[in-house]
Amino acid sequence: MRLHSVTGLDASQSSSSTAPVPNEQDSHSVDATLRAATREYSGPQGPLGPVSESRIDPLSPPAGKAPMEAEASRPLPGKNAAAAYEQQANRLSDPAPMSDFQKYKDDQLLRNPGGKHYYLEKSQVVEHLKDQESFVGRITKDLSDSFENIKNFFHNFFLGSKVLYRDQNNQIQESQQKGLVRTIMSFFKDLGSALSFGFWNPDGKEIPQGFAGRMLYSVSKLKDAFVSDLIEGVPTSVNHMGKNLILAGWNLIEVLPDATIGHFEEGQKLTATVFDNGQVMVEYLTDILPSGDAWLRVHAASLKELQPPFIYNLNMPEHYTGDTRWQLVRNTPLRKTIETIGALLADVVAMGLIGMTGSSSNRNHQIK
Repeated sequence: MRLHSVTGLDASQSSSSTAPVPNEQDSHSVDATLRAATREYSGPQGPLGPVSESRIDPLSPPAGKAPMEAEASRPLPGKNAAAAYEQQANRLSDPAPMSDFQKYKDDQLLRNPGGKHYYLEKSQVVEHLKDQESFVGRITKDLSDSFENIKNFFHNFFLGSKVLYRDQNNQIQESQQKGLVRTIMSFFKDLGSALSFGFWNPDGKEIPQGFAGRMLYSVSKLKDAFVSDLIEGVPTSVNHMGKNLILAGWNLIEVLPDATIGHFEEGQKLTATVFDNGQVMVEYLTDILPSGDAWLRVHAASLKELQPPFIYNLNMPEHYTGDTRWQLVRNTPLRKTIETIGALLADVVAMGLIGMTGSSSNRNHQIK
């Protein structure tokens, strides 16, 4: 996968650009800060109360200090007040931490067009957008998402489609999935490079020298050709294509409620909740199928670290950039749990279907 950095603007970022209005409790905190700043300017109070202005001239410098030095050291109440208010506003504008479910839902809606507030062509997540308040804006968004999913179907058939994800800094980044034709081309390249012991090197990477190095390189390329490209890559590309077709139809169905109850605010919220959660469910079900993205993560193993399937994925951190299978998701405990359970159930169903097919084939070919 090729990775490209893009600028991501989401709801948390857009909300932090404007200072929110403090509530009553926060306003008390600001007032207390202002009073403290005022007391700092007025100077300490003695046991008999504040020193009267008749005894000490507030404009005269303290004893032992030059006038310019005293002026520089004197605190300014106006600046203190502004700094206190700015500090309070910044504290209030900090985004609330996301739960594991919110992270999972956000990751899934970033992968393919369809989310109500997700504008993937602009790499933006906008919480409140004006075009959703109009009939034409809502319908246009649904039809555009459906068309983009159809385009992604053809992209995934050829070279691959663009997908978005969040990095460790919560910024939206761009990557590209491998399409079916591109995967088949990669299979023949890896196979040819393996059979020629690296003398044909279409990737242009450095090749180990010597007989032993060439042999190890050839074995590695055979593994890439048959495992990564043929066994995993081709079914995964087909999985992505099927997902695009399902989501294209799902976006078309969304046109009806957006055209009717979408005129009302509660109707918009209901439509967004139902269809966004429906898209997340489509992403989940296609992910846990054999050759799906989640299925590959769950069944991954590490010979180097001596970790078998399932255990290897469970021990993965939330953010991992060393492998594209984990780089595009936040691998939270919730994601690990639901994907492991789903992949295990998918294995049971697949083995059951294979058993039923085998027994049916044997009955049809019994010798009478």
